[in-house]
Amino acid sequence: MDAVQVEAMLAECRLGKDASRALFRHLRQFLGKSFFESEHKRREAFAGKDFPPIVKRLELSDKTQVDFWYKLPHELIQHQSNTMIHQAELDELVRLDICVGGDHGGGKFRMSLKLLFRFEAKNTISRLYQIASVSHPKDNLQLLNKTVLQPIGESLQAINDGGSYIVQHDKDSNKLIVNYNLMVTILLCFVFAAVLHNFNLIFFKSFVVFPLFLS
Repeated sequence: MDAVQVEAMLAECRLGKDASRALFRHLRQFLGKSFFESEHKRREAFAGKDFPPIVKRLELSDKTQVDFWYKLPHELIQHQSNTMIHQAELDELVRLDICVGGDHGGGKFRMSLKLLFRFEAKNTISRLYQIASVSHPKDNLQLLNKTVLQPIGESLQAINDGGSYIVQHDKDSNKLIVNYNLMVTILLCFVFAAVLHNFNLIFFKSFVVFPLFLS
């Protein structure tokens, strides 16, 4: 398994550094060799590419301190676009499905974002990200709304209102740039018409947003 596949597996299984090291050690002893990318190479692959969360603390009426963090989905997708999909795969991309879900357990509420890149003639690429965590022993909807559901819902609404999933390839930096609003992109193209030869514009409209937590 390469670095991306290993990190996706660890994130979905919610295995931290110590637990993952113990797992890989036992598998290596049992199988005789490792079939997973090393931790050193995984760190090298993702160095400087992590999208930092917004970390906050809420004090309740009974003086209880609730620590929580979240990542806005529309900003996360824009930041991580170059680790999600390669430029060469864009020509066959026909649809992007965006799925969001959350669950409470072990004294925390966690939310995840799953992206499914669907192609004409190849297997779907799946990317999974944890986008929120609230440390509180009770599953309280009012508390969740005050902490993570409202900002994440507004972020998803911004994606939905844009109506398009737009990918630009900047040849100068060799990076992919993501936008959701077709009108904004058209305006930028008009203003910067002199440098449009530096961009390949690709438009995808048939993406799906599951309206969880949207008001």
